[in-house]
Amino acid sequence: MSHNHIIESMSQTDFYPHCPEKVELVQTHISYVFIAGDFVYKVKKPVNFGFLDFTTLEKRKFFCEEELRLNKRLAPQYLS
Repeated sequence: MSHNHIIESMSQTDFYPHCPEKVELVQTHISYVFIAGDFVYKVKKPVNFGFLDFTTLEKRKFFCEEELRLNKRLAPQYLS
């Protein structure tokens, strides 16, 4: 599945099991953020800025897990 296909699919309300009324896509320089009702999903872009390298799936997975580990300190009830 291509990155563009993932972004297109995640922009659709029927992609999500909780069936949000709408999905809003917000882009940052390193991520796509999907606001789907009460839930928010984040997909890291496959980019390399020198100081930040998300060019492989393994690197993106590692940094997603690091982000969850760090954020868990501030919101442990949401990240089990």
